Amino acid sequence: MDLPDLPGENDRDAIFTFAMTFNGYEHFGSFEAAADAAKSRDRSSLELLRNELFFAARASRHRDDDRFVDTYQDLLALLRLHASNA
Repeated sequence: MDLPDLPGENDRDAIFTFAMTFNGYEHFGSFEAAADAAKSRDRSSLELLRNELFFAARASRHRDDDRFVDTYQDLLALLRLHASNA
């Protein structure tokens, strides 16, 4: 899986756009499976990291908040690690 350029850690709009470049529902096969994977906080693969961010961004959109930015900031070091290994 190719990893697009990572946005800056405080660039809300770019983070949201990046989060939406991965569709956890399609990747895991259903809303429930994507939710379970995101809630597990298993960060052992790029797909799991991207899904956790995707799910956080979707939830933030429904709540009308920016909490997904905090999730991105938590995941950023691991995302960078995967980007450097690509």
